[in-house]
Amino acid sequence: MQSPTLTNRAELVGALRRAGFADPAAAATNVEALTPTPRDAELLEPALPRLLAELAAAPDPDMALNNLERYAAVVDRAVFFRTLSEHPGAIPLLARVGGASQFLADVLRRRPSTLAWLLEPRTMRPWLAEELAEDAAQAVRPFTTREARMNALRRFKYRQLLRIGARDLLGDADLAVTTEELSHLADACLAQSTADALGEARARFGAPLDADGRETGLAVVGMGKLGGDELNYSSDIDLMFVYGADGETAGGPDGRLENGAFFARVCRDVVARIEEATDEGYAFRVDLRLRPEGRMGAVAMSLDAYAAYHRERAELWERQALLKARACAGDADVGTRFMAWATATVYRPGVDERVLPAIRGMKRQIDRALRGRDAEGSARNVKLGRGGIREIEFIVQALQLLYGGDDPWLRERNSLKALFRLTERGYLAPDLGRRLSHALVHLRTVEHRLQIVHEFQTHTLPDDPVELGRLARRVGIEAPPRVAARRFASEHRALRRDVHRAFSEFFGERPTEAPARPRLPSRMALTATGFADPERALQNLRMIVEGRPLVPYPGALRAALARLIPALLDACWKSPDPDEALNQFERFLAAAGPRAGYVELLAASPELLHGLVRLCAGGDLLAQLLVAQPELLGSLADPAVLEGRRTRADFRAALAPVFAPGIGAAEARDRLRRIKQGQELTVVWRYLLGVTTIEAYGREMTALAEATLG
Repeated sequence: MQSPTLTNRAELVGALRRAGFADPAAAATNVEALTPTPRDAELLEPALPRLLAELAAAPDPDMALNNLERYAAVVDRAVFFRTLSEHPGAIPLLARVGGASQFLADVLRRRPSTLAWLLEPRTMRPWLAEELAEDAAQAVRPFTTREARMNALRRFKYRQLLRIGARDLLGDADLAVTTEELSHLADACLAQSTADALGEARARFGAPLDADGRETGLAVVGMGKLGGDELNYSSDIDLMFVYGADGETAGGPDGRLENGAFFARVCRDVVARIEEATDEGYAFRVDLRLRPEGRMGAVAMSLDAYAAYHRERAELWERQALLKARACAGDADVGTRFMAWATATVYRPGVDERVLPAIRGMKRQIDRALRGRDAEGSARNVKLGRGGIREIEFIVQALQLLYGGDDPWLRERNSLKALFRLTERGYLAPDLGRRLSHALVHLRTVEHRLQIVHEFQTHTLPDDPVELGRLARRVGIEAPPRVAARRFASEHRALRRDVHRAFSEFFGERPTEAPARPRLPSRMALTATGFADPERALQNLRMIVEGRPLVPYPGALRAALARLIPALLDACWKSPDPDEALNQFERFLAAAGPRAGYVELLAASPELLHGLVRLCAGGDLLAQLLVAQPELLGSLADPAVLEGRRTRADFRAALAPVFAPGIGAAEARDRLRRIKQGQELTVVWRYLLGVTTIEAYGREMTALAEATLG
């Protein structure tokens, strides 16, 4: 932008209009207010072209300029204008923050010295959870009263929130980093508040002891977005409180308390320290409704009480909620024990057929509630509406509940990371996994950009075209507001239609004519064949023939697989562990994907099928290797694998690519690992097919080890 003359108002208004300011006359007044004296105008002049260009590129140029003028009014203008000219990061930071977030601009104006801190390189980087916790502790350390420490904690929170938001808006942090840091910021506030509340309670009532007289602790468990490291700028934090064991306190000036009453008192104090509004604002809003019995339940419960509740009374949705549980503050030992129990409670062996109907019912309840409140607004709700965040999360959580008991790799609290793992493992078709991941990033980014303006907890798109255009620019669409609004609306609608289509197909809300299911053996027949768990075996057979949810096999492949079932069951019956053999075989087939070549290969070679099933029955690392690299099956089908005796020289020749000239250390290590694993697989394969004796098997494994070591 060519620099206008600050003393010529008409020229300034024209330049601001051409730059895209919605109200150039008001913007000119703001520019003039920036420089109330000739000396101020002289100091600002060198930075003015770059300043106006950056302001024009902001999501809302008028808001950015207005916030810049308001900030200048509370600082030394001479120092400020020199900072704009001399520090390359100052203008972009002020333009992006001031043009996208009124609440962050207000935070900066209330604490103007924070700008110098933000411009330090060591500040504008990712902070570890431990660094945030230490920063919180340092912030409250000089203060002794409850009120002063709460105010200090809020100042810490808003200073760090300004840093996180600035990095986000400048493009220095992606969605995953931003949400993780916001979650760790909440962890730090919880850790400090819990320590303070426990310290005060212990001073009054003594330490809480179990029945054996040992001290017991309190863990704060984050649920929902906090548990998944997915917090927004204005999220509630969903919490549960768990203590180690029942008993009573050691006693103090105010007497003794039973542990339940003691920890309930502590937890209420923690919540108050976090969500009470003080002169410095609030830290976070707290929601305790996910605890057992909801609003009617105890604020804190022992580990044994949680276990008893879930054993006797909990509903499936409560088990689903534990998918995102994370011990985020308090006693580490209690937190570890709680998480071990929660993992075993959530992830159970086999496939629970109640999962899909239950989650489908939850989504219908959400839809009814939204329609009852505001039918038009529900269509604009990016979290709960059709094709919104919740539909993606329900797909992810259903697959985790269905298969996470047998596949520990799926046990991931973060939805985006879980999508990657589900796709990597073959539970989602690759293209669908990529589309859902892209949609989740888009929807969560939109949610962030809605909330970052005023720190309001909103999930609804604006219906005003101008406001929608500003949102589109905050999301990253570089166009005038009305053009940006149209482009955003078109892309957003298409993306949500795609998400809802996947959700409907997965949960069976839009039934289509399915191909006839092949006839499978009865549970009684499977029991007679040697399966200890015929129900799970039948589920595995269905997935082998039909594919997993959202990864269905085409009709021709289903027919070929159905023809393979008798030979497969015969091989399982002859294996050491029919149940494990069938389970691993299903995982192998899912990893291989819908490739007719593998099925034809197995159908044409009974020996290959029997060897594969015996390998799967072992359930060991080599079976898992074949699941991870299904393409190795082709090499095992080569008749040459079964010929002759494998010597150290043979293995050394196979390892030759590791020592090829020009290979870097990292690539050499990767090649060594992959080739060695493949050779181990062939040695085991030869033994399983009876080509070698146990003694020869041992010699070949020794020769491979020697060749590997050189």
